[in-house]
Amino acid sequence: MDESLIDSSDCLNPLNRRVFLVTLLAAIASVCVGPTVSGSLKREQALLAEAADITQRISIDLHSHPGPFAGRNAFSSAARDMPTVFADMKQGKLDAARFCFVADRPVIRRESGRIRQFRDPGPGELFRLAQSELDKVMKELEGMRALSAADVLAFKQKGVPCGIVGFEGADALEGDLSRLQLFYDRGIRVIQLVHYRINELGDIQTEPPRHGGLTTFGRDVVKGMNRLGMMIDVAHASSETIRGVLAETRHPVLDSHTRPSARLALSRARSDDDLRAVAKKGGVIGVWPIARKARGETFDDFVKDIDYVKSLVGVDHVGIGTDLNGLGQDTVVPTHKEFSLIPAGLLARGFSESEVTRIIGENFMRVFREVTENRG
Repeated sequence: MDESLIDSSDCLNPLNRRVFLVTLLAAIASVCVGPTVSGSLKREQALLAEAADITQRISIDLHSHPGPFAGRNAFSSAARDMPTVFADMKQGKLDAARFCFVADRPVIRRESGRIRQFRDPGPGELFRLAQSELDKVMKELEGMRALSAADVLAFKQKGVPCGIVGFEGADALEGDLSRLQLFYDRGIRVIQLVHYRINELGDIQTEPPRHGGLTTFGRDVVKGMNRLGMMIDVAHASSETIRGVLAETRHPVLDSHTRPSARLALSRARSDDDLRAVAKKGGVIGVWPIARKARGETFDDFVKDIDYVKSLVGVDHVGIGTDLNGLGQDTVVPTHKEFSLIPAGLLARGFSESEVTRIIGENFMRVFREVTENRG
């Protein structure tokens, strides 16, 4: 979730599909200009055809809040129910997406232009919230949940998109390690350790440090997640917390939705050192499609962010994390319908077919396999 967004009522008007397509095709056209107009059009058509072929491969969104997962962040045109969410995914040729509950939602709000904790949770409050939300949504996801990489492939073979359920923030643990097993048994396969509340696990990017990095409890959670086969997400974690996680974990981690601070300095952006550290452990960095009209950002800026991270750490460590609904309407991927257009933008910038295939899904699948197949 983007730090400047918590109430979508004051967001910019959404980029609709037509505007998105025009913007994307303009970006493609800028690198397709040939000796004739017809030559340029043929090149555009060839790129789109090649992109369509690539989307027959595995494609995965590393981080999203669709339908009932969006809470009060959903904007007016967003899909509200899971059947529509899955229909959007199918139209966008998206095989799987991580669906995230915001675990600290009741205790965070927008203050002075950014999101932060405004009160302490009551005893058991965040645990009860997580249980209640799981009760509601797991029924809607019956038969559509992926618990492993093999499940994702099985759904793809059937031509059906699926969801990988996770938490944004491990706040529901409330310092109780035994709850990891409980949530694993309920189908949680990814946990982002921290969000906008400095919880029992470690410090965050957007507040002054309180713990000095990963806590003792945080180290126990990392080891417990390795043992169970749950993916660790270090998004929103401070640099010191990330270093603690990487020192403790046996497996690669995700940094599911961020952007390089070298391209634009933001409190939620990552330094080159942090990006390299995640990649060195074999992890995957999900690049955000954030675009603020006030800053004049476009789809091309999103692709340039991807290109920067690829050049810095290598293509095997890059993915896409849309943060759908978490970004409100400040995004160049307003719904999952548009996911299938991302490969065309990458091809237009000169990415190879192999590189695009890895970025849109294969890199995530590598981590998912390693974590779930090497439990214990």
